[in-house]
Amino acid sequence: MMKYILASVLFLLAVFSLSAQTDGQLSVTVTTVSYGGTYSPHNVVAIWVQSKTGTFVKTLLAYAATRKAYLSSWATATASTYNTVDAITGATQSSQGPRVCYWNGKNQTGTVLGDDTYNVVMEMTEGGSNKVGVFAFKKGNTAQTVTPANVSGFSNITIKWTPVSTGIQDVALDKLYSIYPNPAKNTLFVTGFDIEEVQILTLTGKYLFSTNANSIDVNRLPGGDYLVLLVTKNGNVVKRFIKN
Repeated sequence: MMKYILASVLFLLAVFSLSAQTDGQLSVTVTTVSYGGTYSPHNVVAIWVQSKTGTFVKTLLAYAATRKAYLSSWATATASTYNTVDAITGATQSSQGPRVCYWNGKNQTGTVLGDDTYNVVMEMTEGGSNKVGVFAFKKGNTAQTVTPANVSGFSNITIKWTPVSTGIQDVALDKLYSIYPNPAKNTLFVTGFDIEEVQILTLTGKYLFSTNANSIDVNRLPGGDYLVLLVTKNGNVVKRFIKN
């Protein structure tokens, strides 16, 4: 009888674990490094998320445009569709340097994916050979920062998962911070204690810009709905605002 109860408990825990779908944001920062390829320092680069079993989830960044076919690993991952839904995109880069991108924990249809281990994959080439890095992180209800060692083609890598919870403590935290006016036309103000960074995102979680100021110039934004991610010493708070 005890074995049956224990087995049932373990089964329920497993089902709960698989069904958990924590909302949040993943930030990826990396510096691409020249390896003296044929077209150095010109380069093309792509960064994407895939499941731990290798299934493509979403492209986060693709600086390639007409030369995307040279990114063979990305081509294989996307079945040569070079899918860039909600990704940061651009042309071939004329120099190496920092690259920053974000993932909102959702698939291409906007559904929050289940909590699990995922991989951030990055590929870069200057011609002649391709440099690829694969780095695992845990998507869940606990914040995690991964700082892998440098690999050929990539340095200063930071992968940070920040969950956005809706528990009682988070509701209380939300009340400590506010944004106004809402809707905003030219300037958006932020109030609250120990705010370390303010990020402006699209509703899909795509990063637009960030600041440390409590007054934000939003005049350049097209009219529509946006998210404000407040990174504080007490935790992260997400607000929604309308730009007139």
